[in-house]
Amino acid sequence: MPTGIFLIWPALHLFYGVTEIHSHKVATGRRLAGMCILILSIVLMGQPYGWEQGLFYWLFALMALGLGFVQLRIWQSSLVQISTVVSLLLLIVAGVKTMGGQL
Repeated sequence: MPTGIFLIWPALHLFYGVTEIHSHKVATGRRLAGMCILILSIVLMGQPYGWEQGLFYWLFALMALGLGFVQLRIWQSSLVQISTVVSLLLLIVAGVKTMGGQL
């Protein structure tokens, strides 16, 4: 799985948060941090499969994770924080595997 996919969920978490009802009430710093993480996700989407296949996986994951994020944010907001931690842990594992394979 492309490494950048694991950054989509944390970026959505920073963009929209959990407790804010209206997205325009999210602090600007958090919104900018979410945008930086999303840009980093786009930069890493070519790892390890290449840009064409990585783009396909990344776009599919963006749609699926966006839908899941909205549903969890509305119905089970406590699971959003847990899912963010799990996503970051999987990013670390995928990054270590990718870097280990290139050495």
